[in-house]
Amino acid sequence: MEPVNIRLPEVKLKKLDALAAKSGTTRSEVIRHALTIYFQILENIGGFIDLRSLKIAPDTVSSTKWGDLVIMRLANGRVFVLANSSSGGIGPKRGDSVNLDGKLLGQLMARTVLIKALSSGAQPVGLVVNLSVEFFPTGALIFQGVREEAHKIQSLDILEGHTEENIETSQTGIGITALGICIERELKIGNSMKNDIIIAIGDPKVGKEVLTAQTIVMVEDVQRLAKMAFVHEIIPVGHAGIKGSLELMQARYKYNPGQDIDKSAGPSTVVLATLEEKNIEVLTRYIKKPVRVIGWVL
Repeated sequence: MEPVNIRLPEVKLKKLDALAAKSGTTRSEVIRHALTIYFQILENIGGFIDLRSLKIAPDTVSSTKWGDLVIMRLANGRVFVLANSSSGGIGPKRGDSVNLDGKLLGQLMARTVLIKALSSGAQPVGLVVNLSVEFFPTGALIFQGVREEAHKIQSLDILEGHTEENIETSQTGIGITALGICIERELKIGNSMKNDIIIAIGDPKVGKEVLTAQTIVMVEDVQRLAKMAFVHEIIPVGHAGIKGSLELMQARYKYNPGQDIDKSAGPSTVVLATLEEKNIEVLTRYIKKPVRVIGWVL
C-alpha cells in the first residue's frame, strides 16, 4: 500500500471523525471502506461526467419491500437491493440458548443474507456486520466466519462494524446487512410465467438440524441459479416455510397437496424457483441438491 495525502474541508473532517468514532476505527479505514463501495457503485452504474457533483436526488429513488428485501430503484434503471438478518441467543457465550461456535455463526449469518440478495438477481457488493459482543475473543471469531463465507462472492467488501466494548454481555447478538446491485430488468422478482413449474431446491432444516445437513441450499447453488436465464424467479424460504414463500409470488399458482409446505426452512435452507418444465434437466445437472416439484403457475 502507498500513503495518499488528501485535503478535506473542516465540515467533512468532522463527519469523518464522527464515523470513525462510531465504528471504533480510524480515519484511514473509513476512507478505504468508502472508496471501495464508491468504486463498486461507479463500476455498476456507469461513469459520471463530474464526480465532485455526484448527487442522487431523493425524488429519483423509489423504494419498495419484497419479503425481507428493500428494493431501491434509481432513475437510470439500476437497482440497489438490501437484505438483512439478525440473531440473538445463539452463539458461544454462557447465556446463549443454543450453543454454537462463533465462526460457524458468522458463516451461517453471512450465508443467509447473501442467499437473499442473490435470489433477487442482484450481485452482492458489500456486507455490514454489527455485534453485541466484545471484539475479542467472541467477535473476532464471528467476523472470521463472515469473511470465509463472503469470500465465495467476488468483489464483496466487508465492513466489520460495532462490537460491545463497554458492557460485559452474556448472550450473543448479531445484525447483518448485504448490499447488492443490478440492472432492474435482471431482477428475478415477479417474473414467473404462466405454466411455469415451481420447484423447491434443498431440504427444509431448522435449528440444530442445519449444523449437520448436507442437503440444504448453499450460496454457490444460488449463484448458479441466478445466472440461469431460464430461471424466472427465485424466492428464499425461511421460518414461514414454503407456504409463506409461495405467498410472495405475484402470480396465481397451485401446489402439490402431497408436499410438506409448512415446515420452517430456518436460515434459507431452501429456495423456490420457477421455470419451464423442459429446463429441469439442465438445472439438475448443475445444482446437486434435492429438487422437488411444488406446484405450477396458473
